[in-house]
Amino acid sequence: MVKQKLKILIPVDGSEQALHAAVYAAKMFPNDRSEMVLFHVDAQNPDLGKSISGNPLYDAQMKNIDKWMAADHKVMNQFMDKAVDRILDLDYPESAVSVKIKKKEDRVLDEIIREARDEYDAVVVGKTGKSRLKDKFIGSLAIKLAGKMNLIPLIIVDGAPGTDKLLLSVDRREEAFKSIYSIGALLDIQNFSIAICHVARCAAKKIESADDFEYNSTEHDCPLRDVECICPSIGSMKECLIDSGILSSKITDLVVSGANPVSSTLELTQAKQFGSIIVGRRAFVPFVEEVISGRYSQKMLKKMENVALWVVN
Repeated sequence: MVKQKLKILIPVDGSEQALHAAVYAAKMFPNDRSEMVLFHVDAQNPDLGKSISGNPLYDAQMKNIDKWMAADHKVMNQFMDKAVDRILDLDYPESAVSVKIKKKEDRVLDEIIREARDEYDAVVVGKTGKSRLKDKFIGSLAIKLAGKMNLIPLIIVDGAPGTDKLLLSVDRREEAFKSIYSIGALLDIQNFSIAICHVARCAAKKIESADDFEYNSTEHDCPLRDVECICPSIGSMKECLIDSGILSSKITDLVVSGANPVSSTLELTQAKQFGSIIVGRRAFVPFVEEVISGRYSQKMLKKMENVALWVVN
């Protein structure tokens, strides 16, 4: 089956995390059918100070402002060159990597959303930008994007995640199958190992510590058989993944009990060293509230390091 060509938007601000996000995207998506677009919103105003030119109090400072703007542009250009080189090193053809710089006319958030509507298949962004202090008190751009974007997958990258193991976190049957179809279309799925994880009230398997995490490929004996338990559907999810091209030997599943789904999911992510967590849009809300926005414990925030969170529709 011939899969579609992909167009991936990577908003960048020149930060180290933005570079990690670009490299992660290049490693995850197939290099023979993906176009990577490094997108930067230039917030500088070239007319800065011109309205008060002729005033001796300000004219002396204009040269310094011009030098600062030129230096900033130079740094951004160097970043773009480095990011492009890193992507090309992963066997992307030069025609598949482009740089797009947009002069700021609106909020940076709105500029990115507007660009994302131009036939992109996914957006990959770093969890934090240049100013971690601003991210903490005002909210990072990544979180704001998640609240506004609901048409294509958004991938939020923290640190430099591994790219060979995916954790599919499922809590509702419909969203789970949507997630499977989405990653099946976006990725060369046969190149990955995937674990289906469900934190259930049915207590199919009790986990006391990270050392207890073991995969279980047998049928689940779930006492809870209502709409809130998707354990009976896990077999069908595996079949969908196999139909997408992944070998059955590379698919595992684990149903665990836990009062806090986010905590249990992150415990598993750390214990088994998954680089990516895939969640539906509905499940993304608790991740924002408890982890990414910093309202959770420092211990759990530590478990989110070097992990990419996929928010799919």
